[in-house]
Amino acid sequence: MLGACSNTAGSPAAETGGSASGSFTVPEASAEARQTATEKGFLNKDLKYDDLNPVVQATINKVATPLTDAQWSKLQECLKATSCKTGNGGKLAVGLAWDGINPWRQTSRAETTAAAIQSPEVGKIVYSLGEDVPKLLANINSMIAQRVDVVIINTVYGAAVLPAVQAAKNANVAIIQVGSPLPGQVVSQLAGQASEDLCKPQELTADQLVKDFPQGGKYGLYTGVPGNGSAAVWQPCLTKKLDAAGWTKVIQGFTQWTEQGMAQQGNALFASGKNPDFVAYDYTLKDFAAPYLKAGKIPPVLGSDAENYSLLAQVNEAKKQGVDMKAYISTGRSWFPRVGVDYGIMLKAGQKIEPFMMPTGAASLEDLLATYDPAMPANAPIPTYFTAEQEQWILSAQG
Repeated sequence: MLGACSNTAGSPAAETGGSASGSFTVPEASAEARQTATEKGFLNKDLKYDDLNPVVQATINKVATPLTDAQWSKLQECLKATSCKTGNGGKLAVGLAWDGINPWRQTSRAETTAAAIQSPEVGKIVYSLGEDVPKLLANINSMIAQRVDVVIINTVYGAAVLPAVQAAKNANVAIIQVGSPLPGQVVSQLAGQASEDLCKPQELTADQLVKDFPQGGKYGLYTGVPGNGSAAVWQPCLTKKLDAAGWTKVIQGFTQWTEQGMAQQGNALFASGKNPDFVAYDYTLKDFAAPYLKAGKIPPVLGSDAENYSLLAQVNEAKKQGVDMKAYISTGRSWFPRVGVDYGIMLKAGQKIEPFMMPTGAASLEDLLATYDPAMPANAPIPTYFTAEQEQWILSAQG
């Protein structure tokens, strides 16, 4: 879905302002490299680079160009600090205000930091973690006080972030949400929003389930915390179609998006005896399948839009035991906040960009297993633009 700015001829580097305020020019990746990066990032073989929003094109052009050794060293330096200078000579300061910490968020921070390091306009990166609403708001206000130019958020706290968003707007700080769609009263105060299409993958999953289970079935529904903005979107998109086809919700739960919470909910699901035909969750489902496999049983069909490589390892191991698992996996989106960097650069260059929705996609287990690298950390999100070696360092270094 394209925003107000149109796709124009010329390189993505030129569209973001080139090296006008930095010490280098963003290389222009080959058309083949950009298309490969597009398909990998969205798990969508039918999506074309030329059809992307120009903001996303600028981002994909960067990820299609591998980090130099110097840029990788700078990324390592930045991930060990809450503030770092890129050395690019750029004038913009970019803040990353995260509201959660887990391997998905750690990878997302690294992806976004890498995008900033690859941008000649960015001279400084500031990072903060606020795991509840008061801390997140305080951190955004702190970034405003530090006079950052751009703040990138990917929050699930909905309308609760409005006071900080308004404060950023009043201070002429471009605050950009890349993630769950926010309520209208928040969007109107944001400088920009690149929202995730949380609905389409769920609708496609529901359509396939209805075909696979013509007599209906039972499902379980899980998310991290009650009332989060992400689940408020994706769960109704799934359940509306399933319920209309005669499906019944038999269990639901909350994991806090933590390893302990997922293990607890997975064990509780198995012990409940509810035996759903399908389980949907907005993070990795390995712990929901594990009790079934341990007992020598076939797990429910699994559905996730934020899956980890651990599931692929689990599927391979299950096959060795004669168990064929089934799952619907859509793009994990951890890299999406990279787009916030280019969005902010363009806004600060005076371009007008309307809020837009990111494309989406899905891949079969067979396609994912075909490119699976066993060296990739089990808790790395699918997909990531980092190599297995880089991702190992990223997840071990941030704590």
